[in-house]
Amino acid sequence: MADITPLFPDEVPEGGNTTHTHQDRELVLDDARASCLMCGGKLRDNEIYQRYLVCPHCNFHYNLSARQRVESLADAGSFQETNRWIQSIDPLSFSPRVSYRVRLLADQQRTGLAEAAVTGTCTIGGTEAVLIVLDFGFLGGSMGLVVGEKVALALELAARKKIPAVAMITSGGARIQEGVLSLMQMAKTTIAVNTLHDKGMPLIAILGNPATGQVYASFGSLADVIFAEPGAHIGFAPFRALQDSEERRIAAEHYTAENFQKFGLVDVVVDRREAKDSLSMILDLMNPDFHLSGSKNARHAPVRLPRLEPWEMVQLSRRPDRPRAVDYIERMFVQFVELHGDRLTGDDENIIIGMGRLAGTSCIVIAQQNNRDGEPGRPTGVGPEGFRKARRAVKLAGRFKLPIISLIDTPGAQQDLSAEQRGLGGAIALMIAEMAKVPTGSISVLIGEGGSEAALAFSVSDRVLMMQNAIYSPIPPEEGAASEFRDSQRADEMARALRLTSIDCHEMGIIDAIVPEPEGGAHTSPDEAARLLRRALMQELLNVQGVYSRTLVRRRQRKYRRVGEYGSRFRNTVRRELKSVGAGITATFRAIGRSSDPPDSDSEIDDSPRKAD
Repeated sequence: MADITPLFPDEVPEGGNTTHTHQDRELVLDDARASCLMCGGKLRDNEIYQRYLVCPHCNFHYNLSARQRVESLADAGSFQETNRWIQSIDPLSFSPRVSYRVRLLADQQRTGLAEAAVTGTCTIGGTEAVLIVLDFGFLGGSMGLVVGEKVALALELAARKKIPAVAMITSGGARIQEGVLSLMQMAKTTIAVNTLHDKGMPLIAILGNPATGQVYASFGSLADVIFAEPGAHIGFAPFRALQDSEERRIAAEHYTAENFQKFGLVDVVVDRREAKDSLSMILDLMNPDFHLSGSKNARHAPVRLPRLEPWEMVQLSRRPDRPRAVDYIERMFVQFVELHGDRLTGDDENIIIGMGRLAGTSCIVIAQQNNRDGEPGRPTGVGPEGFRKARRAVKLAGRFKLPIISLIDTPGAQQDLSAEQRGLGGAIALMIAEMAKVPTGSISVLIGEGGSEAALAFSVSDRVLMMQNAIYSPIPPEEGAASEFRDSQRADEMARALRLTSIDCHEMGIIDAIVPEPEGGAHTSPDEAARLLRRALMQELLNVQGVYSRTLVRRRQRKYRRVGEYGSRFRNTVRRELKSVGAGITATFRAIGRSSDPPDSDSEIDDSPRKAD
C-alpha cells in the first residue's frame, strides 16, 4: 500500500536536516496579498502578518503550511523528521474524474511534501516531544493510508520514548479516493492514542482552520488538552455539508472554536502568536521534573482558635467579600493554565479546573467558584457539567500522576428539572467514585460554604482541610429550620444543632486539620489567608508525595469506610450520649423529689383555727 522511494532525493541535505526549500504556492499568494480578505486592512509589509500570517486588524488566522507550523512550534534546529518518504500508491486505482495519482503528484510538486502529514521529534520550550502536523494544502489534510500510518508511527514512537505528543491539525474531511481503507485509519490512530495513554504520556492537540472529519473524530478529540486557533471551524461534518443538511442557514460563528469552548469541547482558544508559550507551559506542567522536599509529618505549633457561635461562622463563610477560589489560585499557584469543558455538553462556570505549580510541584487544581453575588444568567450551585468537568480533571491527575488540590465553596448542587434531565445524580456518583479510586495524592480544602453532596463529591481525598470560618453541612441552616421547626427564622438554632463548624467537624473526625484565618476572618486580609493556606498545603503535599498509588487508594477507601462504622469511636460516642441522657434523667428525678418533700419550717404550716364539722 505504501512506498518509501524518495520523491525529492536532492532535497535531503547532508546531516539529515529536513528543512524544506520549496515555497508553497499559497504562501507566495499570501505574501503578495496587500489587504485582508476579511476586513480589508492593510497587510503588505506588516511584520505580524509576515511572521504569523495573522491579520493585525481583525486577528483572522490565515492558513500556514506544515513546514511553517513546525518552525513556529519547535525550538530552532531541534526538529528531526521521521518517516518522511512514505507515500501512497493509489490502492483502489481511483480515477472517476481525475486520476488519484495525478492529484497526488500535483500536490506533492506544489507543496514539496510526500503526504499531508509531517512527523518528527523536537523540543518545544526545552521539552522533548513528538510533533505531528497535518497540512490542509495537501488534499485538504485528509487522512488516508499514509497519513494514518505516519500518525500511528509517531504516537507509538512517543509511547516508546515516553515523551509527550503534540498534534497540529488542519483537516477537511475523508480521503474518499482510498475508500474504506481510509476509514480504517480512525481505528488505527485511536489505538495508537490508547498505547500512548497506557504509558502515562499526554497528547496535546492544536486545532486550526478547519479541523473536521475523520481526524477530528479520532485522535484529534482524544487529546488530553485541546487548544484551538481563534475562529477555526471545528466539528465532525465539514461546515458546507452541515449547511446543506440544515433547513435554516447556520451562522459561521456557531461552528467556530469559541462556540465549541462554550459547549465544553475545547479547553483554550489561543492566538497563534501565543501558541508556543502556552504549549511550552502545559508540557512543563504535565511532565514535572521538580518535587517539593522537606520533613514529612512535621507539625506546626497548634493555634488556639476562638469559638464563635455557629451562626456567626455561617455568616462569615457567606460574606460577599470573602476570598473565593480564583483569589486563592491567583495568590498560591504559578503558571496556572485553566482548562474548560466536560468534553460532552458544556462548561460550568462554577467549576474551575487547570494545572499549576505550588512550591515547584505540578498539581491539578479543581475549584468551586461560589456565585455569592448572584451573577445574572449564572446558576447557583454545581450542575452535571461541573461534576463531569471536575471528573475529567481527576482522570488527568491519575493518568499523569499529578497531585490533586480541590478548593470547595458551594451552597450545593443545582436543584432543577433541567439539571436532573442532564444527568445530575449520575454525575455526582461518578465524581465520588473517581475521587475514591484516583491513584495519586489528593487534598481538599473547604474555603467557604461546604454545601451537601457537591462538597462531599469534591472532598473524598487523602487529606481534608477546612478554613477556620468555613462550614460543612448537609443542608443550609435556613432549610433545616423550615423543615424541623417550621420556621426558617430559627436558622441560628439549626446551625448549632448541625454542628457544621470547622471545630465540630475536626472533633467528629470528618476533616483532618483546620487552617487558621487572619483575625476577623479571611476577608480582612486575603493575602494573609492565602499565605496560611499555602503553607498548610505544602505540608500536606509532602505527606502524600512519594506514597505508592495502591497504598494511597487503600488508605483513602479505608478512611471513608470507617466513617460511622460500629467501632471504638462509635461506642465512645454512644457512651457519651447515654451518660448525658442518664445525667438528664437523674436531674429530672431530683427535681421531682424536691417538689414532693414535706414542709420543713413552721412558717409553711397552716395553724389557722379550724371549724368544727
